[in-house]
Amino acid sequence: MQNIKNILWTLMASFVLIIMACEETVDWDLDPEANGRLVVEAILTNEFQTQEIKLSQSFNDLNGETPKLSDAMVAVSANGVSVSFLADTIEIGLYKSESPFAVLGNLEYQLSVDWQGENYTASSNLSSVAPLPEINFRQVGQTDSLTFREFAPLYNPNQQAMYEMDIDWSHLSLEEPTKAKMFFYTFSTVDESELLRPTSETVSFPPGSIVIAKKFGLNDDFAEYLRSLVLETDWKGGFLYSASSNLPTNISNDGLGFFSTCAVLRDTLIAE
Repeated sequence: MQNIKNILWTLMASFVLIIMACEETVDWDLDPEANGRLVVEAILTNEFQTQEIKLSQSFNDLNGETPKLSDAMVAVSANGVSVSFLADTIEIGLYKSESPFAVLGNLEYQLSVDWQGENYTASSNLSSVAPLPEINFRQVGQTDSLTFREFAPLYNPNQQAMYEMDIDWSHLSLEEPTKAKMFFYTFSTVDESELLRPTSETVSFPPGSIVIAKKFGLNDDFAEYLRSLVLETDWKGGFLYSASSNLPTNISNDGLGFFSTCAVLRDTLIAE
């Protein structure tokens, strides 16, 4: 039995190495007509605050600057009440709610974007969120620096979540960088691409850093969008899967991106 296990592990390792070795130069033939589409980035939360939405256009140049929009009419409504989002005067492409509000449960929220004579819509219901797990830190190698111990399992059949970790050590050092942002994800489904995802760089920070941890609960449709997005970015398509041109969306009228409403939990920690 042990010999069989060794053979299987050897075959799997060989398979992965073969795939990693199969590289070739590809010239992308991008269709200009497929771009210039509206892209929505919107996560509204149950925190009472000025909510934000970002709007931009899809574009061809892989290394180009994202075309951001400042000429759209944006509103979010629920239960007969509508809140307008106004273009920020400093950051192009950012729209802020004209008054603070918190997303409530048991209501359907409707996004409406009027741009260039077209109307784009999307809807979302507030997600639930499980309690924040205990977050601890570990030493990085033989250094004094720290990083996170694993706290967010990739797979959990009972919950889906996105963790946004903002780390700040500007009070400890003037040498840049003094801040970092990390994202972790938990999904209720998993495939081979995620099991074979590429390794990522370890982000480290000094003891005494201030960490603001935010956990977003995810509805199934938003989780599927994030899962597809992460496969194509952080996980670089894995080894067996690639669908960068087919990210799911809930934006109507051939729009891109996603509109979601998420319940959020947050905590402030000192790394030690």
